[in-house]
Amino acid sequence: MRTSRNLLIAGLVIIVLSVAAVPLLNFAVYTPARAAEAYISAIEKGDAERAFSYLSSPTPSSTLALNHEVLAAAPDLPRDAKATTIETNGDHAKVTLTYVLSSQTQTIKLSMVKLPAAAGLFDRWAIEQKEWPTLNLDVSGSSTATVNGYSVAAGSVPVLFPATYLVGFDAMYLKSKAERAEVTAPTDSSTVTLSPEPTAKLEETVREQVDEHLQTCVKAKTLYPSGCVFGFDSDNEILGDVKWSLERKPQVSLTASGNDLELTPTTVEVRIEGRYRDIVTAAEHDFNEKLSFVLGGSVVVKSSQVRYDPRRMGDVSVMSP
Repeated sequence: MRTSRNLLIAGLVIIVLSVAAVPLLNFAVYTPARAAEAYISAIEKGDAERAFSYLSSPTPSSTLALNHEVLAAAPDLPRDAKATTIETNGDHAKVTLTYVLSSQTQTIKLSMVKLPAAAGLFDRWAIEQKEWPTLNLDVSGSSTATVNGYSVAAGSVPVLFPATYLVGFDAMYLKSKAERAEVTAPTDSSTVTLSPEPTAKLEETVREQVDEHLQTCVKAKTLYPSGCVFGFDSDNEILGDVKWSLERKPQVSLTASGNDLELTPTTVEVRIEGRYRDIVTAAEHDFNEKLSFVLGGSVVVKSSQVRYDPRRMGDVSVMSP
C-alpha cells in the first residue's frame, strides 16, 4: 500500500511540476519566432505537409502546386532561417524572419496567430496568410503549364513560400522555355509570361494547311482564285477557263515573336495557262506564264485548334516561262 501511495504522490508531483513548467516552455520554446523557423525548416526539407501545420490560411483555389513533389523539385529552397519576435499582442504577434534563398539573404515581416494549444497546454503559433502567395501564369496558346515539372492549370496558382519555381509548358502545338520565379513572402504574387514556341507537330499541321490552301487555289479556273493571295493581271480578253498549277512549293517554318506566331516568309511559284484575244488586234493567242510571290501569314492556336490565315508579302512577279 505504501509503495502505491508513494508512486501516486510522485506522479502528482511530476504533473504539478510539468504544469508549472508550461509557462516557461511557452515563453522560451513554443514562441512565434520558433514557429516561423520551424516552418522554414519544413520548406527546406520539402515537407509540404509539415509546413501546412505552421500556416493559418484560407482554402486555396487549387492544390495542384501545394504538394511534396512540387516543393521537393524546386531548384532552390530556403536555408539558415533566423526569426525574432518583435511584438506580441494576445493571440497575435509580429516576427522578423531572415533566410537565404538562391544565395540571397531575404528579410521579411510575418504576422503570426495563436492556434488552439497542443495537448491543451503548449502554445501553437502559425503564419497568418490572408491570401495564398501565387504564381500568375500568363500562357498564350495553352490552358496548362508546368511548375517544377508538374502540370497545373494556367492562371493564378497558389504555392508555398519561400521557394524558387521553374515554370514552363510543353503542349502538343506549343512549348516554352522554362522561366524562374521566386516567391519570398506570404503576400507575393509573381507573374510569369511564357512566350510560345512552335513544336514539330504544329509545323507539320501548318504545312498541311498551307498545302491544302494552295492545292485548292490551283484548282480554280479564273484569273483570281477566290480566297487566294495570288492572281494574274491581263488587259486582254480571256477566252474560256484558265489552268493553274503549282511549280514551286513553299518551305514551311514558323517564327515566334512574343505571343504571335507567323509563317516564315517563303517563295511560291505557280503557272497559269490559257487563251486570250488581243484587245487591239483581236488575234487569239495561247499564254503560259510563271508567277512568283512571297507567302506569309499568321498562325493561331486556340483550344487545341490550329488556324492558318494566309497573307501575301509584296507583289506577284511574272517570271520567264
